[in-house]
Amino acid sequence: MRPLHLGALVLIALIWGASFMLIKIMLEGMTPVAVGWTRLGGGALLICTVAAARRPSIPRSFSHWRDVTAIAIVASAIPMVLFPWAEQSIPSNLAAILNGATPIWAAILTVAFLPAERMTASRLLGVLLGFIGLAVIIGADGLDIRSASTQGQLAVLLAAFGYACGAIITRRRLLGADSILLAGSQNAIAFLLLTPYVIFNAEVPDFASLGGRVLIASAALAFLGQGVAIMIYFWLLKNVEATQVALVTYLAPVAAIGWGWMVLQERLELVLIPGLALILGGMLLANRRPRPVPIEA
Repeated sequence: MRPLHLGALVLIALIWGASFMLIKIMLEGMTPVAVGWTRLGGGALLICTVAAARRPSIPRSFSHWRDVTAIAIVASAIPMVLFPWAEQSIPSNLAAILNGATPIWAAILTVAFLPAERMTASRLLGVLLGFIGLAVIIGADGLDIRSASTQGQLAVLLAAFGYACGAIITRRRLLGADSILLAGSQNAIAFLLLTPYVIFNAEVPDFASLGGRVLIASAALAFLGQGVAIMIYFWLLKNVEATQVALVTYLAPVAAIGWGWMVLQERLELVLIPGLALILGGMLLANRRPRPVPIEA
């Protein structure tokens, strides 16, 4: 990997790692749905502007837009609301660590819905380690569904499942689609889906009255986290191996822990460390590609 690619990878990890901290700050002046709505709106505006400048060919088939809408619902609208809702009751660093369940869910769904994939021993071990790590982090208190903390943690796991579903739909139905146009339209559709709720429930943020801290967090999350980072991510996918790009999944939780400590003074509870190690190990094994069998002459 060239220094430019490595720098881009670290930049994405820092931006996406900061997203959890930025959500926490935005909650000081917005409802959870408004946080997701603002994030999606800014991202859609930026990415769609870039996509329009490239003058892409707009797909006309109903099936394409049906699939994009499905992804917008399960991988954008729902997770963008679940994360801020969860962070009302759990620290941002815990949300970031639990989001590590995304590749674990993806490994299971890949085997179930992509016929070319199979459940290898390393993938199965990775899934098991990942779930053990999640169990360690949630702890015995996770049995108390009435607890706000437990509900928050389960909401993050559900959001991670939505991300994984979106990835599977993309790979199965939209492989080869213009990535920038896909990201922009996905954000825009999710934004439009949330708009009636935000308006009818009077949750549209009064940006003029929000403090500078909340406004800066909103702009950073919308334009950097939901816009710039996504475009850099797709650029990397075209220039380096997918397994190298996947490193961002391991770096982002570490960055989130650092951001939470520096900006929000959040402490990393010692009980989270073994759970995080198990999840990272599980992610590595679950996404490991089997070596090709050499053909002897």
